[in-house]
Amino acid sequence: MKETDEFSILKEFFLDLGNQFHDSSDLLIGPGDDAGLFSEKNKELIFSTDVSVSGVHFLENLEPNKIAFRSCVVAASDIAACGGSLKWISISLVLATQDKSWIEDFARGIIEFVNTYKVPVLGGDLAKGKECSVSVGVCGSIDKDNFMSRAGAQSEDDIYVTGTLGDAYLGLNFLKENRYLNDHEITYTNKYLKPKIEFEFAKELSLIANSCIDLSDGLLGDLNHICEQSKLGANLFLEEIPFSGTYDRALTWGDDYELCFSLPPSKEKDLNQLIAKYSIKATKIGVMKEGNKVEVFDNEKEIHFDQAGYNHFNE
Repeated sequence: MKETDEFSILKEFFLDLGNQFHDSSDLLIGPGDDAGLFSEKNKELIFSTDVSVSGVHFLENLEPNKIAFRSCVVAASDIAACGGSLKWISISLVLATQDKSWIEDFARGIIEFVNTYKVPVLGGDLAKGKECSVSVGVCGSIDKDNFMSRAGAQSEDDIYVTGTLGDAYLGLNFLKENRYLNDHEITYTNKYLKPKIEFEFAKELSLIANSCIDLSDGLLGDLNHICEQSKLGANLFLEEIPFSGTYDRALTWGDDYELCFSLPPSKEKDLNQLIAKYSIKATKIGVMKEGNKVEVFDNEKEIHFDQAGYNHFNE
């Protein structure tokens, strides 16, 4: 058996990641069988999968531990966007190298993620390929009555975003420069590499919000998904939107993994209490309305964009 045999790699680096969190996540049997065994009582389950590809979702020269952590975060963000609690993850890795030091560093990134969010790895798969890609499956639990659907927005709901849009785009561009970064620049690269998922905030938000989405492909494109599913339009006011850099990139690029949600005006007081409780920055940026598109206004003048959001299949 070769030193870099698939099964020896799995045993050496990926067998027991997060096993200390099995009990709290209701995981009965973890890695080692054809499938894991999971028990959940009196809750509904949420499943989602995200694929991160070298040169598309992360820079080709990015450190393996950062690839691993970010791949897990962007997948798990979908659970928070629905208001769920993360229970476990599974990871399938396509390796473009047989360098064990690369694999070991990748495993460190997974360990950092599972320790940060206190979640076990249920299992996964490992294969050799021409380029690196990471597929992360995530499972969460939720009370079905509190599921934040994209289809739940109501006309006259206020629209909010958490955080500051555009930070991740600036961070990505600093990383591309491949040079020494000062502390100020590192704050932006961290927004790209390690967006923070606020599971507890999102869980309580689900009790008052009508709809929610995580901002992976840009505010305009992702909010448009809410509009389509809810059969509504939206008005956004540029002067209210917190962003870094240029507004066109901040509103259309994505990678921020902040939450965009709609809320009845009557629930604003409840939201403010959650904001204070979790020290979250959440800003009112617009309103849902009758119609079928997202419109952005700068002091009552409508702004037009060449592209609403990131699209993998654009030329």
